[in-house]
Parts: sequence; structure tokens; C-alpha cells
Amino acid sequence: MTRIEERIAQAHRDLEEIAEQVAQGELDEETAGRLRERYEDEIRQLQGDDEADDSPEVISGKWLLGIGGALVIIIAVLIIVVRANTDSAAGVEGVAEDVVTGESVDLDSVTNEQLEAVVAQNPNIPGMRLALADRYFFEGDFSNALTHYMYLLEDLGVQDSGALANVGWMTYQSGRPDLAESFVVESLAVLPNNGNALWYLANIRFFGLGDAAGAAEPLRQLLGYENVPDEVRTAAEDLLADVEASL
Repeated sequence: MTRIEERIAQAHRDLEEIAEQVAQGELDEETAGRLRERYEDEIRQLQGDDEADDSPEVISGKWLLGIGGALVIIIAVLIIVVRANTDSAAGVEGVAEDVVTGESVDLDSVTNEQLEAVVAQNPNIPGMRLALADRYFFEGDFSNALTHYMYLLEDLGVQDSGALANVGWMTYQSGRPDLAESFVVESLAVLPNNGNALWYLANIRFFGLGDAAGAAEPLRQLLGYENVPDEVRTAAEDLLADVEASL
């Protein structure tokens, strides 16, 4: 079975699990509807039937621009990411389910400590752990982010593109561009139009590995999308100019 066939099969299993969670009262119909739509969109895209225009996916709605080693967080006006490779119903679109009351809770109103407690009580729910790991990552708390991402990737076996890309970026920041590249390449194998991963890969190859030719490829792919925010496009164009000048 090819990787694409495996992902299609996993999406179908996720749809079946959603139906089971609704039947058991573990998932409300509104959240289930959002999840069904996302997994069905993923299946259509993988089968080549998706009619949506080409747009880079943005993990957690943010781009990390690592220009010359500096981190600048830019909020992107693009699609909010579809966590296509998780089988969790929790922690999606900033909404979690209170494990005590069963009511929906806005994650923005939940502290890191509260999220940690929920994750500790429900260690094998990927979505909640992803939400917490992403929060740590974008706060710059790489130590805690890495702990949760690696639990997802290694202990739960969740091959999430955003988690892989972010682990790659943190690995690069720690001075291991060779290992960082492998994480980001794997991230793009899971989700080829992950805009964050394309940007990470270009920076890792150019600044970390001195591979200008390898850096140009993901930048050109990124710039080939129509709906890239102006700030990101400008940064990518500037970096590509530097890359091409060094070839």
C-alpha cells in the first residue's frame, strides 16, 4: 500500500471513529460535522478530486519566518490548518471538551497548567496534546513543546505534519541542521503543501547546510501558491534572491 493509500484508509477509519464517538455521546454533532468535513476534504484531495485552489496549509494559522536565524512570528491570512493525520476529536479549532462537564471550552481561556492537567488525565488523545504542544512552540517554550511533540510522534505514532515540521525547526535551532532537514522532509511527505515546512526547509538548507540549490526548490514551490500573505511572499522572494545569487 502506498503512502497516499495509507492516508486515505486512515481518513476513512477516522470517519468511522467519529461516528462511534457520536453514538457513544463522546462527541457533539457540531464538532463531529467539522471533523467529517475535514476528513472528507482530505480524501478528495488525496484522490485528486479536490477543486479548491492551490493554497499552502498553515499549521496553527502562523508562519515562523527564520530569516538569518531570527524568529519573527507573522499571523497569516490563510486557511487554518486541517490536522488531517490525527484521529482525535478534541483540541480542534481551539475548542476542547471539558472532561468533567462535557461542555465545549474555548482553549484561549484555558491556561497551560490546566491543559497539562487535562493531557495528563487523557494522555492518548492526540488533539489535546497537539494543541498544548503548538501553544508551547509559538510561545518559544521549545523544551515543553518538544516533550509533547515527541510523545505524539513516538509513543502514539501520530505522523502529524505540523508536529514533524516544528520538531525539525527546533532541532535546527539547537544546531543540528542535518537531523532537522530529515524531520521537515518527512513533514512534507505527510502534507506536501505545508507552508511552514516549506519555509523551514529553505532556511535549514540555505543557512544551516549551505545547500542553495536545495533551498531554492521549496521557496519556488511556496511562491507558486496564489494565497500566500504579502509579508510571507516578500520574505520568501527576498530569501530566494539571496539563494539564487549564491548559486
